[in-house]
Amino acid sequence: MADPHELTLEELRERIRVAGITVAEHRLAMVRKLLADALAPVRALDSRTIRTVEPAVKFVPEARGGHHE
Repeated sequence: MADPHELTLEELRERIRVAGITVAEHRLAMVRKLLADALAPVRALDSRTIRTVEPAVKFVPEARGGHHE
């Protein structure tokens, strides 16, 4: 059974295209493996067990000329 998190080669090609980088076709399998290995710890993490910290940081664009209140 395939891993539901595993990228297909088509998905990988699309991500590469969107990122605006060039990867040789013969390197795609290696890049796919490296990406899967790099993301494995993140995918194994159960985010429900992480305590959230409130309040969350909010980024608000400055209204005029860089003045802070």
